[in-house]
Amino acid sequence: MLKTGNIFIDYFSQIIIFFPLLPVIIVLLRKIYQEDILNFLMLLCLLNFCQDIVLLTLQATYFNRFSLHNIFSVFEFVIILRIFKSVLKGKPKEIINIITIALLSAIVTYFFVSGAGQKIILFDLIQNAFIIFLTAYCLVKIVRNTYLQVFYSPLFWIATGTLFYFVIDMIMNIMDGCCLQLPYSAITDKTLLLNIANLARYFFYMLAAFLYDKKTIS
Repeated sequence: MLKTGNIFIDYFSQIIIFFPLLPVIIVLLRKIYQEDILNFLMLLCLLNFCQDIVLLTLQATYFNRFSLHNIFSVFEFVIILRIFKSVLKGKPKEIINIITIALLSAIVTYFFVSGAGQKIILFDLIQNAFIIFLTAYCLVKIVRNTYLQVFYSPLFWIATGTLFYFVIDMIMNIMDGCCLQLPYSAITDKTLLLNIANLARYFFYMLAAFLYDKKTIS
């Protein structure tokens, strides 16, 4: 977690860390953890929570921070793919599987050869673009398949939250790639935007757990 020097934004960033726990709590309280999609949603939320807690408590160095980010992002990528796997059928599923294997192989190979402690904007952009394409495609499929019951589908809300967050994150990565060194005001604005994107993301994840109704969508 970056320190901006702005007390409001820094405290907001610390509060946001605990938001991934809210969808998990809702799933457990409603006792709907028998559903695979919601299990993977809990796993995704707990992974992101652990990442933020580790970065906050260890006060990681510049090198270690990006090592942790790169490692966690690979696991996040795999979980997101697993969540939307059920939507993919036939040829699209085969194409996505091939791209996924190629992308993961390239990332893991690069990390082994060059080390994971680097900010690799190109990989972030490719990974984000792939997630955006996948979630947008799945979102269209979900709406077509469930129609009037779409708001009771956890996949709809998960896709919406994931798409919203990664679009914002990709815009921020493009800004990083265009500017070698962002001014202080830009860093503050970037942190605030990512916090808002995170807030929206977990709000949609909460809706996924809160509105889920197996009888309605079955």
